[in-house]
Amino acid sequence: MSYLHTNYTQANFENKPLVVTISPQEKDRSKAQNRLYWLWMAQWSKHQGTDKDYEHLLFKKKFLARIYDRDDVGQYRNTFAAVRKLKEEQHSMYQQVADGLNELISTKDASIAQFTEYLNDIHAFCLKQGCYLETPDDLMYALG
Repeated sequence: MSYLHTNYTQANFENKPLVVTISPQEKDRSKAQNRLYWLWMAQWSKHQGTDKDYEHLLFKKKFLARIYDRDDVGQYRNTFAAVRKLKEEQHSMYQQVADGLNELISTKDASIAQFTEYLNDIHAFCLKQGCYLETPDDLMYALG
């Protein structure tokens, strides 16, 4: 309320209209989650001696695909089923298609709850591998 009052007073003084919009919280991942995610990708890739984009692909395949399949996000479930069918048939294009799909999986399609689960899966995995991912105090709330 103090922020609104201050800005209202300033806008009134400058004779400029002030527009305030109140809307329900968006369901996609938060900026804090995104910052924490890329911080962790940098920490993990340094631990592994790889780069963060490589690890980003690895974690999407290992954890995010499972979450999207379980929760039936977008068209992912149907696409994953088609790729599994190629694998079962030992199709020569399986690996190329699977790798291409992994590139297309987007973290932007995750809700805040799904991205929280994804972050927690990554943290637990890295911890089991002997790498504790640091979470700065200002991003602790991104996990809950």
